[in-house]
Amino acid sequence: MSKIEKMAERAWEKDIIVEKLLEESTLTLKQLKALLLYSDNMEQRIVKNGYVEFDGKKVPKGAFFRILSQAKKNVRRSVITLIMMAYLGLMDSNQFSAIMQITGIMMQIKEQDEGLTDSLLEKLKATIDVRKREK
Repeated sequence: MSKIEKMAERAWEKDIIVEKLLEESTLTLKQLKALLLYSDNMEQRIVKNGYVEFDGKKVPKGAFFRILSQAKKNVRRSVITLIMMAYLGLMDSNQFSAIMQITGIMMQIKEQDEGLTDSLLEKLKATIDVRKREK
C-alpha cells in the first residue's frame, strides 16, 4: 500500500471529519483513495505490464482509471449541482460563505473534539438545506 493510500486509510479510520463527510458525500472510499493517489503523481505508481499499485494490491490500469473517472464525475456533478442551486436562487452567497467558514473551522479542529465536529456537520447540513425563494 502506498504512502498516500495509507494516509487515506488512516484518514478514514481516525479522522472523524473525513469519516463523516465521506458518509454524506457522493464518493466511495475507493474513489477518494483513487483521487488521492492520482493527485500524488500517478505516473510513478503505474507498474510495468499496465498495473497500478492501489488498495494494497496490483490493480489493472483500466480498473483503476474507471474508479478514478467515477470519482471525478461525482465531484463534477456535485459542483455543478451547487452552481445550479445558486443559479435557481435555491442557495445564496451567504450559504456559500457559511460553508467556507465551517470548512475552515473543520480544518483547524482536526480530530480535536468529536462533539464539535458533529455540531459543525449538523450546521453544515442546515446551511446547505434548500430554502424557499423570496419573491
